[in-house]
Amino acid sequence: MNQKLKFLNPLIAPLLSLGFVVCSSTPFLTFISLKLQVEGFTETVIGIVQSSFYLGFLIGSLRAEKIIARVGYIRSFVCFSAIFGATVLIQGMYISAILWISMRIVGGISIATLYVIIESWLLCGSSKKTRGKTLSLYMIALYGAQSFSQLIIDAINIETITPFLVFGILCYLSIIPISINYSKTPETSNEIVKKSYLEVYKASPLSFWGSLASGIILGAIYSFLPIYAKLNGLKVSYIMSITIAGGFLLQWPIGYLSDVFDRRKVLIGSSICAIVPSILMIFLSDINYLAYFLCFTLGGFTFVLYPISISQACDRFDTKYVPFVVGFMAMTYGIGAIIGPFVTSLFMEIKIYALFLFIAIVSSLLAIIGIYFRIKYPQITPKEEKSEFMPISASAPIGTDIASKTIEQNKENILESFKHNDTSKESTKEEILNGENKTEKKSSDDHENINTKQ
Repeated sequence: MNQKLKFLNPLIAPLLSLGFVVCSSTPFLTFISLKLQVEGFTETVIGIVQSSFYLGFLIGSLRAEKIIARVGYIRSFVCFSAIFGATVLIQGMYISAILWISMRIVGGISIATLYVIIESWLLCGSSKKTRGKTLSLYMIALYGAQSFSQLIIDAINIETITPFLVFGILCYLSIIPISINYSKTPETSNEIVKKSYLEVYKASPLSFWGSLASGIILGAIYSFLPIYAKLNGLKVSYIMSITIAGGFLLQWPIGYLSDVFDRRKVLIGSSICAIVPSILMIFLSDINYLAYFLCFTLGGFTFVLYPISISQACDRFDTKYVPFVVGFMAMTYGIGAIIGPFVTSLFMEIKIYALFLFIAIVSSLLAIIGIYFRIKYPQITPKEEKSEFMPISASAPIGTDIASKTIEQNKENILESFKHNDTSKESTKEEILNGENKTEKKSSDDHENINTKQ
């Protein structure tokens, strides 16, 4: 019991801070779409505002590690929590498309940096024996907070300033656990070995398109599913919570299938399966309970596209290149998340249910591209050469830092086993030499005894 408490103690502060950050930022994405819609802004403006957040997220993900290296974990976390909280409160002071776009870019940079800080802290601070448990706790905290925080939307009046105050306060509360943490913070990570982007694409083109499609689809879901639910008389908090829960719960069984079978087949199958609930939502969303079930299924088959794409790409490279490959896929996802809300807004200007039509089109294109590459490059990655499936949060692609470190852990284990084998070989060699010496000594003694007798 004491050992379990020892393992959990250093994780409590960063996980609590993560929970507050997620409870502030994730439902705020939902709230922004609803607020702008109530204020009479068009779907195009809403799409641009939401896309600007992902633009900031992309920028932040590329710069975060350098900031942490210079300032340290705690000070950088406090700084960017304060910045994000300020952007939330400023948006509550004045409603303007230009102001909100600029604030969402800054907010995206802040949230991306906060994710990198927490993830690096957890993984760098864990040992080889506890890293798997740490990854599981991280995913539970992240998805749990994402899903349940959507219920906050029901408890507040979106037409008042209250939501801005609530989400701002939640963000500032995230500073407390990490600031009073008494555990030692880990050191910064090592350098990343790089390849060219073209080499990565050529090695696994379907992974590139899978990451891009995932960003487009999930950017559209986070930005416009709340508006669709509101206009169709569905509970916004329920629909978002259920969709995210589907993404969390179905990742594990689908991920297991991708470990057993060719990942490309599973990726194609998932994209085809995503088409079905998308089309059904166009015609059957008036039946509330069915709509919730379809969104659960849609979340399950769309949230899994990103982690399967990353795992497929990692299968093609040596472990030393994995951090760079994963970073490239995260960047691709970010570009898709910028494109998704804007293009979806153009569809929804025509019909509100065009959100699902757009998702179905993107899923269909991904399936077609997957089938094309499957026929053109029929080779299958042998099971023994596959890296382990990485259940990464699609809404927080900076979770790739966890993936790369998990693979580095596997690399360390392999190296240790080689060292162990070398040690065993050395000890065996010593035993043989000792045996030979003993034999020589014995034969020498026998020879002396014979001479004495003679």
